[in-house]
Amino acid sequence: MRSLLRRSSHEAEINGKTITVQPDETLLLAALRQDIHIPSICRVGGCGTCKCKLKGGKVEELTETAYLLSEKEIADGFILACQSRLRSDVKIELDQEGAIDGPPVKGVVVGKQMLTHDIARIDIRLDQPIRYRAGQFAEVALPALPDCSRSYSFSTAPGNDRQVSFTVRRVPGGRVSGHLVDKAQVGESLTVRGPGGQFWMRPGQAPVLMVAGGSGLAPILAMLEDMKNRGDLRPVTLLFGARAQRDLYALDELAAYSASWPNFRFVPILSEADASQAWEGRTGLVTEHIPELLGSATSAYLCGPPAMIDSAVAVLRKQGITDEHLHADRFVDQAPKLHTGFYGTVGLPEVERAPANILDYLKFFLVHLVGVGGVLSILAGGVYTSLGLLGLLMFYIGGDALLGRDTRTPEYRSPWILTVQLWLALPLLALVMFSYIWTLSPGDPLGFGAWISGLTGYDVLAARAGTGFWHHLAGGVHAGLTIGLLGTVTGHELTHRTWDPVSLLVGRWLLAFSYDTGFAIEHVYGHHRYVSTEHDPATAPRGRNVYFHVVASTIKGNISAWRLETERLMRKHHEVLSPRNAYIRGVLMSVLLVAIAGWMAGWSGVLAFTGCALFAKALLEIVNYMEHYGMVRIPDQAVQPRHSWNTNARMSSWAMFNLSRHSHHHAQGEVPYQDLMPLSDAPMMINGYLATIVFTLVPPLWHRLMTPKLIEWDRLYATPEERALALRANQRSHLKALRDYDPRRWNTAAAH
Repeated sequence: MRSLLRRSSHEAEINGKTITVQPDETLLLAALRQDIHIPSICRVGGCGTCKCKLKGGKVEELTETAYLLSEKEIADGFILACQSRLRSDVKIELDQEGAIDGPPVKGVVVGKQMLTHDIARIDIRLDQPIRYRAGQFAEVALPALPDCSRSYSFSTAPGNDRQVSFTVRRVPGGRVSGHLVDKAQVGESLTVRGPGGQFWMRPGQAPVLMVAGGSGLAPILAMLEDMKNRGDLRPVTLLFGARAQRDLYALDELAAYSASWPNFRFVPILSEADASQAWEGRTGLVTEHIPELLGSATSAYLCGPPAMIDSAVAVLRKQGITDEHLHADRFVDQAPKLHTGFYGTVGLPEVERAPANILDYLKFFLVHLVGVGGVLSILAGGVYTSLGLLGLLMFYIGGDALLGRDTRTPEYRSPWILTVQLWLALPLLALVMFSYIWTLSPGDPLGFGAWISGLTGYDVLAARAGTGFWHHLAGGVHAGLTIGLLGTVTGHELTHRTWDPVSLLVGRWLLAFSYDTGFAIEHVYGHHRYVSTEHDPATAPRGRNVYFHVVASTIKGNISAWRLETERLMRKHHEVLSPRNAYIRGVLMSVLLVAIAGWMAGWSGVLAFTGCALFAKALLEIVNYMEHYGMVRIPDQAVQPRHSWNTNARMSSWAMFNLSRHSHHHAQGEVPYQDLMPLSDAPMMINGYLATIVFTLVPPLWHRLMTPKLIEWDRLYATPEERALALRANQRSHLKALRDYDPRRWNTAAAH
């Protein structure tokens, strides 16, 4: 019987070559293990680089790829190799035109020019020519850094294919980019393998919009040069987004195009213009200017950070540009993650783990005891209801204060127990809320009170009658806290398991108790992608008031969830207003719960349930506030443990399924809660979770406590580029202690 249940390996035929894929192995990892190169960057489903066409067979998608792939790609049968496990033998077609092709070619550096303070043009003479199209990229490898190749776009047009050029931006922590920008010398040897990518100018005569950010201008320059050489002078508008004037380059070259190209328009846009320098051009985010400058363009070519591209694509779709006329090349930072101690890009921390004992399993049942305690205190009525709330607060705050830190991460050999443990939160939370709404009911729905009294000998009907307003209010606060703990925390963990339909369904029902099933969409496909950037609704900027954040994050988060879901449905040619819409289904789940509360206790039940739900939702946003407050990150750089506030307080870890180990969670969002590491060198919160929540509720106290921690973060964790972002955040913060402080002072010291 066990052999029948055991999943077997399958074979994948990739462009005629057959490989073996193990049961729990992704197609990408199996291909790389067997020397088949599938282009990849992030390996966790965030960039779409490893897309390939499924010609036959079945795969299991570990995440909903319609949030990542275009409408045409879905229609053509594309999948993400890094998010696909085989459910049968399959036939895969890898687009060799888009993949890196050709053997490595030896070359030598023949020129180097600094274009900005952190961008250099590297000229290379090759032993043999590489045939490429303007806009494509190649893989560059240095003998001094084996197994550390990086991809860069050709920055000049094809022609003399034995001499090529690349534009390289120094990435903080990037070994290859750091070497090329700072250390490369004329005469240095290297190898180049290419070309790769499907980013090039398509034939046509209609006007074109080009949008570039940072070093993303490189392939655009190659395309413009190639167009000019071929006499293709169709109308072109180029928007170039940079932070400050010192980040602009190739201005003379672009000015020459403006003078000699009848319908060429170049528009530089600065997001962080220096007030001390004269600048009469446009400011803000480059994507904000697209509607005004698009003109009659019918196609667009985008190259730069993923956040910029995603924002630009959304704007262009609203302007009527279809996916087939949107061409993009995402620049994703490939620098190694700092302070993770991880091996690979999706592996678990490489540490010695002792086998878990019975207590390691039992400790995560503490949150279930909290739920049971809530039921007992609420049904006991009167002063016992208020004492139950007081006991809950003391349990968490006192537990964190007395029990110290938890730094163990054992090896769990029966993880299914921990999954079932999560599922049990749903019936328990339903019982808590049923009990609370029952105490407000004028009758005895389902004969619940009579049954409890007969079972226990305690007259809960009389206890309910003797419970005054303030004790009922305490019960409501207790119920709201329980939704936050049993519902939101557990739902957060379960909705990350996008590959497990049972966990996903249970998680969505848990989130329905706080009117927040949209969280299952926005959190996984939005927050984890844009955390600690201005694109993330859940990341509070420096100086923001927690009460404003609760409202702003709730509204923007729901808008983001709706946008993500509608885009997914449109890509799959489904109606937005239909049962397929996960956001609408989630709303209906909450409506059903409210209807039950109304049936039990009329309008009092509806208002009480709504109050508990909104209180729990506010708790979630407060937790988001304190987990990411004041953090900054360059959008095209990988999320690292330093981009979240962490705490290893024992009670918070045990009774909140390791949510407190937030730094590891964001560095590796796919890791189950029991395997999250404490990471003692990550940025640390003020205290445990519940105590820190209390601090946030007093904004002057919060800012007084957090300002020194932000300065410490800037000094110990931020890169020089992030310190520039921190300066901008400080100037917007309205906090004098931050406005008078320049994080760039720490650039003379090495960042962690």
